[in-house]
Amino acid sequence: MNNKIVQIVDNGEALIDIPGDFANEPMYFKQGLTDDDSIKLREGVVERLLKAKKNLPKGWNFKIWDGYRPLSIQEKLYKGLWDLRVAENPSLDEAGLKESVEKFVAFPSYDAKKPSPHNTGGAVDLTIINSRGEELPMGSEFDEFHERSYGNYFDIEPGSIDGMAGIYRENRLVLKEILKEEGFAPYKWEWWHFSYGNQDWAEFCGESVAIYGSKEL
Repeated sequence: MNNKIVQIVDNGEALIDIPGDFANEPMYFKQGLTDDDSIKLREGVVERLLKAKKNLPKGWNFKIWDGYRPLSIQEKLYKGLWDLRVAENPSLDEAGLKESVEKFVAFPSYDAKKPSPHNTGGAVDLTIINSRGEELPMGSEFDEFHERSYGNYFDIEPGSIDGMAGIYRENRLVLKEILKEEGFAPYKWEWWHFSYGNQDWAEFCGESVAIYGSKEL
């Protein structure tokens, strides 16, 4: 396993509000975790999402749940999942808890050399909606912290789990392939999470340098 930290040379791109071209649903505002109902991303990420949207079937769109995330929100999400895992698995030691939590919620890092992915403005959580505004069925809900949310869950499990398994698998593949075509990196534990420009993206794509660092630190 390569534990080398990818160097960051931030290109200085601005954080911008996601335009109304997309169906925006600021999930953490809806959940009361923040008073800010905007969703922001790096300018280059928005440009790539706009290009990716052109490859969706006519009338379809991306629904975006989250983008840039301040560390104050990251801390709340981390603690919330940590407490949930403790309640679910009281026998887990700290290392086991850390592994279980950090599959889904990154540690709220105050180290500028290893920022939390969403804190860079280079990570986005999203899905696809059809021409009727309905979310495509993906087999799990956004922020469902369960194995069903793993990107390949319906690839490695037999179709007998659920008669919809093939549809879930196909819909996840559509989302992943359209975004990969524009340079986004998928995240193996969450079908809805994609990165561009940050360290996760650099590691996935084999880039030696990440172009987005923390926008807060």
